[in-house]
Amino acid sequence: MTRRNPSGLLLFDEEIDRTVRRNQREIRRSLRYTENEQEDDTQPPTEEMAENQGNQLPPAIAVNQNPAPRTMYDYAKPSLTGTESSIVRPTVAANTFELKPNTIQMIQQFVQFDGLQDEDPNVHLTNFLEFCDTFKINGVSDDAIRLRLFSFSLRNKAK
Repeated sequence: MTRRNPSGLLLFDEEIDRTVRRNQREIRRSLRYTENEQEDDTQPPTEEMAENQGNQLPPAIAVNQNPAPRTMYDYAKPSLTGTESSIVRPTVAANTFELKPNTIQMIQQFVQFDGLQDEDPNVHLTNFLEFCDTFKINGVSDDAIRLRLFSFSLRNKAK
């Protein structure tokens, strides 16, 4: 009994070379089998297939046509196709809304967040909100100003 195998003793294989060769042969057979399936999918239809066309499913209902096998990593990684940002900037009613370059420079000098381990993101947010509360633009909501200025407060790893 071992820590990794609590069920009992490990089995000893006297013919380990033969077992390895057999396992490799099985792997090659399975790979050849999948390659043959892929070739069958890519071959042009024959006369027999044309005769049996009425018995087949329409292409929209056919099984997945992607011949490449997918790994566990492929299933686990997120796909970002077709997704939109969850952050939506509010519309601004003011016709002449402009962030002054001085405001952006002040944020970049005094309210920067690098994303380092010794930095506290809550302190950064508190300082950022305190800075944004110091000015007001008529016809523009506070959220619109904050959302437009926040990206200027990030730097390096945090960006």
